[in-house]
Amino acid sequence: MRFTGRSRELGILRTGFDRLEAQCLFVSGPPGAGTSTLVRHASKGRPGLSFRCPPRPDPLIQLSLRDRIKQTFHQTPISSDLQQSGTTHESITQSSGATLGWAHLFSLLLGQAEKSQPFILILDDAHRLTEARSRFEVALADALREAQGSGIPFHVVLAGRAGSMPKVGLDFPITAPKTQIHVGPLPLRAAAPHLPGNAAYEKIRAYGVFGGYPGVLTHLDTKVTVGTNVRRLLLPDTGPLGDLPMTWLETAIQTPTRYIAVLESLSQGEAGWSQLSKAIPDLTKAGQIAPYLKKLSELGLIHAHRSLDTRPRGRNTRYALFDPFLAFWLRFILPWRSSERNKEIVPYYASEIRPRIRDHLQRVMAPVCRRHMEIDALETFGSNAREAGAIWNNEADLPIAGTLGNGATYYGLCLWDPPANRPRKPELTPLEKIDRSIRNTRYGFGREQRLRVVFTGRNTPNWLRREAARRSDARIINASDMLGDTSDQGTS
Repeated sequence: MRFTGRSRELGILRTGFDRLEAQCLFVSGPPGAGTSTLVRHASKGRPGLSFRCPPRPDPLIQLSLRDRIKQTFHQTPISSDLQQSGTTHESITQSSGATLGWAHLFSLLLGQAEKSQPFILILDDAHRLTEARSRFEVALADALREAQGSGIPFHVVLAGRAGSMPKVGLDFPITAPKTQIHVGPLPLRAAAPHLPGNAAYEKIRAYGVFGGYPGVLTHLDTKVTVGTNVRRLLLPDTGPLGDLPMTWLETAIQTPTRYIAVLESLSQGEAGWSQLSKAIPDLTKAGQIAPYLKKLSELGLIHAHRSLDTRPRGRNTRYALFDPFLAFWLRFILPWRSSERNKEIVPYYASEIRPRIRDHLQRVMAPVCRRHMEIDALETFGSNAREAGAIWNNEADLPIAGTLGNGATYYGLCLWDPPANRPRKPELTPLEKIDRSIRNTRYGFGREQRLRVVFTGRNTPNWLRREAARRSDARIINASDMLGDTSDQGTS
């Protein structure tokens, strides 16, 4: 799978690697997010050492790292900048009988660094250091402190699974600069080349099912339909994606039952504390849901956001799944794999999945649209959003809202499949619903430009196009706009 869609993360890493001072960088994400690939691309062509921590006890991890150091630097002279530390070339090639220790290993690596150019040490799969209870933090902090004192740009990258990363800089504070990067799913446009379908709306439908994690996308056959991919990859017992989310959870959480209940609730759409607490029947207070939400957030599976019109200390918070694939798996695949399976795969897909995909897409579309406003609105509005989110209160419900870089505020709805005919009174049209919600929120009050935006997926009916065309403050963003296609997808 071609590396794509990580320009922001690459920029942060490469800018950090160019700094001429020691630092520690943390890169984390869920399994399959592509943290290893990201770090590898960012460090390509730069001096240093990349080491993938094996799933072994700490002494064997140290032994593997020592062997990698010997293999990499057996012909490299020791840096003159640290000869006073006692580290020599012979200490690398002849240390097989020496007592291993993290301080010794970091000293060997620090000895390879030069003042004139950054040296990058990558500890990939760093979560295995946590699992092995490796006590490397103090040694790493000391090495970074020594590099700072010597003026050596020694960069240490800890990359691995979110939720299990070492707590360097927390339990053992380090004075060197620290940078944290969370690697989430690829945005829609970056994932599109790896998704099945030809038309723009087909790509969005595929994204709503399979999401944007490279570890999932790499299995897809882009030459067949979404349904065929589901029947091949998710529903069979031997399907490579069928148990993938369960593997994620069981690897990170010893007893995932309650966490799955929370995730199942979120697969139906965004929700707040009160609603989520009902997902676990034996909880007596809404506040008891907090540890589960915190852990799922640390794992990078969910995220929280507040209504944009909430006061600074307000608690009007909703939670949402980070990626549509997990929502699809929880709604359709987990019940199938947990049932007695009275139906064959093809009839099950035809009766239980295909008729409900439209509803599923409507539920997962809002975060995709918000992301579009953050990174891809430049083509349509002349500016990306500097603030993107949603608004909800007793009188307003706007799943898409924010402020563009040019200062204009926007308010929107997303409709995967709008009705072919204009709603009859007293039912409101999408633009009328937006107008009503705007009247009931103070967000953007007094702004000169207050735009109404309607996102559509499968089609954009002519009546909705005409209604938007009659207003200077209204925009329609269809599937082609979201994908950046120049060709229109048609009307109905």
